[in-house]
Amino acid sequence: MIHRIMDKHPYQSLKLSILLLMSGLSVFSQSVSPQIAVQALPYWHPEIGHYVDVLLSMQREASFESHSMDISLVIHRKDGMASMDRINISLPPGEPSTFVQGVRLPADTGLWIVSIAFEHSPDLWDSLQGQIHIADIQASISKILLTEEALVSATVLPWMARYGFTTQPLPQIGEAWITGDSATLRFYTETYGLPQGKRGLLSYELQSTSNENLGIYNGQVMIPAGQVLQPNMQSMDISALPSGHYNLVMKLWVEGNDSAASDITSITFNRYNPQELESLSTTSLMPHWVALLGTGDSLDFNISSLYPIATSNQRRQLDHLLESGNDTLKWRFGQRYWQENHLSNPEAACKSYQAIVAEVERTYGSRAIHGFLTDRGRIFLQYGTPTLTEKRPFENDGYPYEIWQYNQLEASNAPYQINKLFVFVNNSTVGRNYDLIHSNAIGEMQNPKWRIAIQKRSYITDDIDQTGSSDGEKFGSRINNNIFFNSGGG
Repeated sequence: MIHRIMDKHPYQSLKLSILLLMSGLSVFSQSVSPQIAVQALPYWHPEIGHYVDVLLSMQREASFESHSMDISLVIHRKDGMASMDRINISLPPGEPSTFVQGVRLPADTGLWIVSIAFEHSPDLWDSLQGQIHIADIQASISKILLTEEALVSATVLPWMARYGFTTQPLPQIGEAWITGDSATLRFYTETYGLPQGKRGLLSYELQSTSNENLGIYNGQVMIPAGQVLQPNMQSMDISALPSGHYNLVMKLWVEGNDSAASDITSITFNRYNPQELESLSTTSLMPHWVALLGTGDSLDFNISSLYPIATSNQRRQLDHLLESGNDTLKWRFGQRYWQENHLSNPEAACKSYQAIVAEVERTYGSRAIHGFLTDRGRIFLQYGTPTLTEKRPFENDGYPYEIWQYNQLEASNAPYQINKLFVFVNNSTVGRNYDLIHSNAIGEMQNPKWRIAIQKRSYITDDIDQTGSSDGEKFGSRINNNIFFNSGGG
């Protein structure tokens, strides 16, 4: 039986992916445990001025061991102004959990460098840098904070208290997910600096990712004239909102300037509506699909192996199906998947994919993990055969690794891309399970320190920002001189 296919094996080194979001910084780190996502959100207070709330969303799997990690946070400008803090995260043994920790740092307007260092142990650490721009507050909106719960202030941690509200941030490991049968979308913003004697209107609406207005999912808030700061906590019932990818867009309008909004901010999120699985109950099941998809463990294998080519919402449906133990729903899901994605001959497409999955199982699978759940297997199934490969099973100063290059990436669940690389490493040096540690493809793990991750047994440096890309060529090593990179770069 295959359970929770989204909860794949953990990576064995600290890896970071950076995504800049306008005035905010969002960072994703996949490590041994927990997984961590970091948001840096700028705010303003009439008494203390500008400040930055750094929110760390953490997700860890069930563990019989405790985990501890030190996190150092520094923001600084070129003129030398800086704020910093250091916290320790300690997780006792326990069941899977997701939670948020916050740090509040004073700041000012201008361009700031954000540096964050994660240290699991003296020999397992990594760092990242990003930029965050803090603008003047005149007629502006803060970044949108998605929350799980908003209550009248009680005894709470300082970073959760906001003008009579207690905001419990929604954990965001990557993009936010809103799930549940009776889901409510809750969000918090602050509006700043209305001109003296001028009223304001804060509007909000949900849009599809193609910028289509969804009609009933909207609202507005009146802001009194000359209001220097107004906190805004709003909510929307999205229980009937279909699964999909959406934008929450907020606009600030100032009285007397009706032609254009004074400020606009937005945030994207994914909605998974489990009620949609109920529609499978009305799908007519054709007998030949039962034979094609199999029964028992074979059925679970054939349904689970759709994970690499499924969309993010379909992957969550797969998890629910596998947990339900309802074979009829699994057959109907498989039948509908192939019929919707291959209209001309779904049965032939299914058989062809099963043959490729079988080859991936032989090439990358093991007794411990199915081939399609390995990183190389997933990439192969999702994007096809790589154009070029560099394989180094015996690297004299590092772990065995492979680099795959694709001239084009064409997948039904990812954007079209050209000239993309994937770097895999075998940290155990035995077996054939290679972990993906870096890619320059959209939506994949990015780690500019992938060379150091490969050579970490022999790479010694005191510079936490070193990436290894500028190092000279080492005797017998092809890490900086191969068919993709010539003496560094990339």
